[in-house]
Amino acid sequence: MQPRKASITTLAKATGLSSATVSRALAGLPSVLPETRDKVLQAARDLHYVRDRAAVRLKTGKTHTLAFIQDRQDATQLGFKDFLLGLGDALQDTDYHLIVLPQLAGHDALDSVQYVMERGLADGLVLSYTSPQDARVRWLQRMDFPFITYGRTQLPAHDSVDFANERFADMAVETLVAQGRKRLGILLPAGAASFQQHLADGFAQACLRLGVAGVCIQAVSLDDPPDAIYQWTRAHASAFDGLVLTREAPILPLLSALADSGLQVGPGASKQMELVLRYSSPLPQYIRQPFWACFEDMHRAGHALGSRMLARFAQPDLAPSQQLFTPPTLELFHATS
Repeated sequence: MQPRKASITTLAKATGLSSATVSRALAGLPSVLPETRDKVLQAARDLHYVRDRAAVRLKTGKTHTLAFIQDRQDATQLGFKDFLLGLGDALQDTDYHLIVLPQLAGHDALDSVQYVMERGLADGLVLSYTSPQDARVRWLQRMDFPFITYGRTQLPAHDSVDFANERFADMAVETLVAQGRKRLGILLPAGAASFQQHLADGFAQACLRLGVAGVCIQAVSLDDPPDAIYQWTRAHASAFDGLVLTREAPILPLLSALADSGLQVGPGASKQMELVLRYSSPLPQYIRQPFWACFEDMHRAGHALGSRMLARFAQPDLAPSQQLFTPPTLELFHATS
């Protein structure tokens, strides 16, 4: 004979708490004290409690699901795995679950958002690669549907998390100029997302302020195939004495091309090229040439997005929050073994 499934009432009796408190604790609501929530979760594990999600949805109309719509460029970022882990870790031990939906192939980005809403797949959305006048954000605001973005827009205030890209670009220029570099270039990803404009603006303003030549390189992007980056570097890198890379994926073909062109990389007057690299993966620890590096913590970003959505679910009337992560100080990175 199968044992009876544990229920909210079972957990309430086991913990000495009310059924309402147990339900709030299982939902991960911030109104529940941490020690109370831990007590309920431990009892749920001990009694093998499994919430009937279908019954909850019928009763509340909620899926207890957060959906991340993956832009197709997300997969090219080496730190994307950590971003997803951060999102998932934020929801751990709550009643919410994460689903990842790639942007529909051959469709406008808004179609994926409408697909989720029309089918009732989630209670809220996480979006990336926002643009200044993002149609997805505009539509979600009009529909009053919970969402958060990794990236800023120029639309009315909404929940967002972002890296201070303009500050990173400014720091990169300051570092290169302090090393005596005067002919600078910045390599950007393809597209017209807000963060790309922030990088370009921060770079251009810093070059103007410090009186050095600066070029936002248009002929090649960080999303181009490795051979395209290699060929561009062979043909054009000698026009610069300092380059800023806003992603680490193309560093290997770029370094190979610099070496094949006879350009030495690193600080000091004897070196013809100096690099600043923003990274989010362990890749740089295997690079032998010295370069200036800035770490973007993608796990932290994902966790912040998930945590904010939990707060939004618990308190729908919260004022919008714009969380901006300041870049850490640039450090000279040089693998020694």
